[in-house]
Amino acid sequence: MKDKSQIQADWWIKSFTGAVLGLSLSIALGNLIVVLGQPFIAMDVLAQIGMWSIAWLWMSILFASFFIKTGKLAFIIFLIANFIAYFLLFWLRESV
Repeated sequence: MKDKSQIQADWWIKSFTGAVLGLSLSIALGNLIVVLGQPFIAMDVLAQIGMWSIAWLWMSILFASFFIKTGKLAFIIFLIANFIAYFLLFWLRESV
């Protein structure tokens, strides 16, 4: 009988995806916090909020990457999420 608790073969792809693309995504989300919060919060406080949110977001995204079924699917999802986040970031920067 096979042991179902074996480590999946694509754990390193999930780790790389969560670390690299997760960091890229968390930086984009931190910048989106700054761009969207400019009318409501003072810029010096907002810069700190955006900067400190990167670590929280990155660790959450890295943690979530291991719940995706395959490494290839995790890579595709995070690549699309990065594209959307950076598109929104650049679009909002131009419109504000």
